[in-house]
Amino acid sequence: MSTPGSGPYGGQYPPGRPAQFPPQGYNPYGQGNPGGGYGYGYAPPGRLADWPSRVGASLLDSLIMAIPAIAGVLAALVIDGNKEELGAGGGIAMIGGFVVAFGIWVWNRIVQQGRTGQSFGKKVAGLRIVDAHTGQLIGMGKNLGREVCAQIFNQLCVLNVLWPLWDDKQQTWHDKVVSDIVIKS
Repeated sequence: MSTPGSGPYGGQYPPGRPAQFPPQGYNPYGQGNPGGGYGYGYAPPGRLADWPSRVGASLLDSLIMAIPAIAGVLAALVIDGNKEELGAGGGIAMIGGFVVAFGIWVWNRIVQQGRTGQSFGKKVAGLRIVDAHTGQLIGMGKNLGREVCAQIFNQLCVLNVLWPLWDDKQQTWHDKVVSDIVIKS
């Protein structure tokens, strides 16, 4: 137990204020704090990204993945023509297109987004993913969890993508699971 005048700031809590507890104007909820105290209010580490920007970034990311997948399907149609069943050459072309699309997803959404906070779409839209509490990048591990949760939630319920429209931190469910936010960079 500390005595008045002792504490982490050498006798002052916080710096420049007399030692008292709770501090004058203290509001644990951080809202409407008249004394400018040191409550637990939430202040994002940047301006939160709006929903249309997030959707646009996601569409760009989907488009760059769709290109090789569509190219694989078109190559399969060219190779096999009007056959009823897909032949070996067409099958290889189609599988190749989907493998390349998956590789692009891994590189763009897991590696790049984990390292920089931005996928290609987020970079174009001027968005960045950061930890909701520290404002730091979330890294590849948390980002992988975020993307896996996003795939699961998006397949189960369309509300996941709509959730930022009414959420106070403009988070989707997968943002909430890993405790991240998307901000304007």
